[in-house]
Amino acid sequence: MNNKKAAGVGQVFMFILAALTFALILIFGYKAVGTFLSRGEQVEFISFKNDLENSIKRIYTDFGTVRIEEFYPPAKYEQVCLVDMDYHASDAEMQQLCQHDQAACAVWASAQEALISGSQGYESVDENVFLRPVAGVSMKVFHIKFDNGGFLCQPIRNGKFSLQLEGKGSYTLLSFATQI
Repeated sequence: MNNKKAAGVGQVFMFILAALTFALILIFGYKAVGTFLSRGEQVEFISFKNDLENSIKRIYTDFGTVRIEEFYPPAKYEQVCLVDMDYHASDAEMQQLCQHDQAACAVWASAQEALISGSQGYESVDENVFLRPVAGVSMKVFHIKFDNGGFLCQPIRNGKFSLQLEGKGSYTLLSFATQI
């Protein structure tokens, strides 16, 4: 009779030990998968950031060269705004940018103050590319300009957007290209 009680207690102990082991594996596995996903998003963002910065910097000295390039930001981003910090903006242009992106508007306003005081707006700020939702990292591409105004904002569709890049010697002229 004692052997049967001991066998029953042993089975309960083994069941508890198995359940505890399973729970620990589940918890650590969940944390590991979360870490892998987070790092994957970081790698995707850094790759996008480097592609954008390098593409703009690489072409600015090739005067007259025109390229259309696609960029693939991480899936959570809905809009991209690029701002020429050395452009003297009118009040209407400032309001228009504020409707698209409040963070870009605030940075552009501080660049405008720097321009008024006689220094360069580009040098006075840490970023000129803005994503929505706000990216946790500042993005600053080399000197950029636009045909019409001081900024371009466009929704990101299907996880990508296209830019037409034209080298102008001391800056890159940007315009949004139609999606390929």
